[in-house]
Amino acid sequence: MLEIVKKIHKNIPVLRSILTTIWFNFHYLPFRQAIKLPILLYKPKLIQCDGKIILKRPAKYGMIRLGFHVTSIYPNTGITWENKGGTVRFNGHASIGNDSYLSFGRKTTVEFGDDFISSAGLKLISYREMKFGNHTSLGWEVLIMDTNFHPLFDLNKKVYKKASGSISIGEYNWFGTQCKIMHSVHTPDRCIFGMGSVVTRNCEMKSYCVMGGNPVKILSENVIRDYDHDREDDI
Repeated sequence: MLEIVKKIHKNIPVLRSILTTIWFNFHYLPFRQAIKLPILLYKPKLIQCDGKIILKRPAKYGMIRLGFHVTSIYPNTGITWENKGGTVRFNGHASIGNDSYLSFGRKTTVEFGDDFISSAGLKLISYREMKFGNHTSLGWEVLIMDTNFHPLFDLNKKVYKKASGSISIGEYNWFGTQCKIMHSVHTPDRCIFGMGSVVTRNCEMKSYCVMGGNPVKILSENVIRDYDHDREDDI
């Protein structure tokens, strides 16, 4: 009896948005995938649901979790989804936590690698192209934009400056709290970006390094995040 109660309690957040979750899965996925409910939503705000979602791995229940309250210091507001026609690919498991906003333009393609994790407060705006390598980890309040929407006009050259470009994030990249990733950024594998880093296409970046600042510079080298020993013991 106790085990049954524990299972019910564990699934209360899922049940809260179960009707929207069912509709979302069958709206975006083929029947054979949708029936397994691979995408779970919590407190979703669906502004626009055009475009398509593609799963590159066999569908499993709950392999993609969007909006669940995983960080208590941020509002329990679920997830906001706006897709104006773009293609979203999931290459495996993904978790995007509470108080997050995803906005996809008409022509964009966004690809999430396996084991994509964003804890809370993500703001992702893509109107060109984004690709995240496997094991990408985002801290609180990360902002990612592949366009700034407003190109500036060069009065001397009589041309518009570049205002958008694809973003490609390498494998095992970790972005700390309040990082900002701007258009045309390509990062190598095994990068760590400290809290508040502003990452632009002109930043110096190397694998196995901690980088930080505005603009980003290398702070330390020959370091990695050890995912098997990922938390400091309580003090």
